[in-house]
Amino acid sequence: MSPLFLIRMVLDFTAAGLLLVALAYWWLDNTSHELIGSGMFVLLLSHNVFNRRWWARLPRAARGRPGLVTIASNISIALVMAALLVTSLLMSRSVFAFLPVSGGPTAREIHILAAYWAFILAAVHLGLHWSMITAVAGRLLRAGSPNAIRTAAIRAVAGAIAAYGIHSMVVMGIGDRLLARPSIDFWDFQESTAGFFLHHVAILGACACAAHYAAGWLRWAGGVRRVTDAGE
Repeated sequence: MSPLFLIRMVLDFTAAGLLLVALAYWWLDNTSHELIGSGMFVLLLSHNVFNRRWWARLPRAARGRPGLVTIASNISIALVMAALLVTSLLMSRSVFAFLPVSGGPTAREIHILAAYWAFILAAVHLGLHWSMITAVAGRLLRAGSPNAIRTAAIRAVAGAIAAYGIHSMVVMGIGDRLLARPSIDFWDFQESTAGFFLHHVAILGACACAAHYAAGWLRWAGGVRRVTDAGE
């Protein structure tokens, strides 16, 4: 396994972690929030540089339904991140305060909306690549060939995470944030900081599980259709 590939994976997970921390705006001061966001965008830039060949192959990349899902996911997250970056520059009061631009309440609303959609789409992106990630982890840990007991245990854990993630979506009001509905509910970090991150990790896990199993079902459905068409 290439050391460069492992470095890329570490950088990608670091970027996801920075996005999660950046969501805890009321736990951070504004300068820390902007520095964390800037670091995340640097890592995202490196991610796209490493994957520039995928973008070059985009016009002919669609191969079946899972391929279309991946393409839609990647384009969506790229657009959302672009909106997040632009509004970040418009609203900056520290890192990019020297820029001759300014944003008002609308920029702030778009920024929050884009941030939560980026979080959800990053989770979907993770789920669509989960098979590759588990394969790499299995080789590193020398886990051996899959077996029924381990597969059942993993699926049980995934189900528990998904269930708690759905509960966390309600607790954190994710639906309102994804629809840009006004809300005055803010997490009380003085009461519990760990709870904020636990809920968001569970939400990430639930969305990743949904994307992973949905992509698997689409691959299965596509295989069944090809077999059926061949038999006609």
